[in-house]
Amino acid sequence: MSLVAACCNTPAVENAHWHNKGDFVELSTEIAGQKRKTYVTGPKDSKRGIVAIYDIFAYHPTTHQFYDRIALSHGGFQLSAPDYFPEGGIPPEYMGDSAKLMGWIGQHGDYHKNHILEVTLAAVEDLRKAGCTSFSLIGQCWGVLMAAKVVSEEGTPFLSAGGPHPSFISLETTNDVKTPLILLPSQNEADLVPVIQRNNTRGFAVESEHHRFDNMHHGWTGGRGDWTVPEQFKAALEAIELFGAFYAKVAAANDSKL
Repeated sequence: MSLVAACCNTPAVENAHWHNKGDFVELSTEIAGQKRKTYVTGPKDSKRGIVAIYDIFAYHPTTHQFYDRIALSHGGFQLSAPDYFPEGGIPPEYMGDSAKLMGWIGQHGDYHKNHILEVTLAAVEDLRKAGCTSFSLIGQCWGVLMAAKVVSEEGTPFLSAGGPHPSFISLETTNDVKTPLILLPSQNEADLVPVIQRNNTRGFAVESEHHRFDNMHHGWTGGRGDWTVPEQFKAALEAIELFGAFYAKVAAANDSKL
């Protein structure tokens, strides 16, 4: 798997500000004997759930704004963004050193060793207790790979997955995906159309989608996003609209089967 070069050398935006609309709560299920928090946002009467996997900077004002706005789009979703990095996101001094960055991801963001699936399923169970009957998964950067791994599991509870500016996504890493995908690469990512084309041969009720943002840099919806820049904010709103529409469509397709 290859890391997007921009992921190594683009730091988080330090001047970002956002007043969170949601709250931090504890997940009901302990993970490896440890309590984990999650950020929950969106209308509490929605039956549509989204679990979100942040980028390597963990919680960030721009990331929170992204979640809050998605949760209010297309009739609303209950969104839960668990804390996958309880010790904090990537140290800023690692930016520009791909070896240190990959080492950190291997230590803190390994799918099996760091219990990514268990944390994600714990968030699903809490959303289910809150009344949700359908679930989609969204990741950012590294989080898109984690989302792809989760929906490659047999019996996954998720109806769809995807995310913006994905790292490590390829035909190989999406070989066993069992849901439709929505991918929004930036100018820094490789051509992901073949991934979507293959996924659309698998007979899902909703077709996978691909929307390329060639005017945006890697990370513009998360820690590397500066939404005081009009172009970035406009592109972010477009991305939010696309994700909200896709996840609403997937949930509606599921409801029609019930």
